[in-house]
Amino acid sequence: MKTFARLLLPALALALVMPATASAAKRKTTKKADDSSDVTVEEVGVLRNQDVRVVQKNLYVKRGHHEVGFLLSTQPFDPYTAGLMLGFNLTLNPSENLGFEIMAQGGYGWGNGHWQDVTFLGNAAGGNLTSLGSDAARQLVGGSVNVVWSPIYAKLAWGGSKVIHFDIYGTLGAHGFLAQRLEADAGFRGIVGPSVGVGAKLFLSPKVALKLDFRDHISIERRTYSGKVTARNNFQFGIGLAFFTGRGS
Repeated sequence: MKTFARLLLPALALALVMPATASAAKRKTTKKADDSSDVTVEEVGVLRNQDVRVVQKNLYVKRGHHEVGFLLSTQPFDPYTAGLMLGFNLTLNPSENLGFEIMAQGGYGWGNGHWQDVTFLGNAAGGNLTSLGSDAARQLVGGSVNVVWSPIYAKLAWGGSKVIHFDIYGTLGAHGFLAQRLEADAGFRGIVGPSVGVGAKLFLSPKVALKLDFRDHISIERRTYSGKVTARNNFQFGIGLAFFTGRGS
């Protein structure tokens, strides 16, 4: 028994030493050279938020490239008048997001058939006498001054071969028009009020963009017969071209 005890103690000590030795040998044979080089965020293709716009805008930069263009507009939702307006605009772009627009417009409008004779007097002075359209007027000439905000610039793959670059914008400003009433006296009036809108520019080339524009010129008017001051919506939808200065072909 004593002999067994004497043999057991060396056997236990050997069993404890052997795994440690084997582990050390294993680590020694598989050890690799230490690579202390640091991998930065930029090296794996992740952009910082402030760098995204720089990459997106590298082809069609608006800053310093001002716009001169025209816009042909119509009023599709007016219940009393329809017409066409041709506008010319100048937009200064001091930054990628912000611009200042000056637009002059001129055109003509006519009664669109939504008239109702409530006087039972028939036609007079080339039009129907009606109380429903007593304050309807055609816009003749005017203009607007607006701030243009462009928060979105994007690219669209078209048919797998063509990449379309486009810009989404909003406008906020004020407008003023000289208008002519459609009723018998055909009197003139001035119309003023705020103007809001949204639109898109589709870049056809570095110098030219197709412009789609939707605006509401809100008219603050005093009604002729009731004397009440009201706000009336004048929705305009337009299409035109914008030409950029200072760009190559």
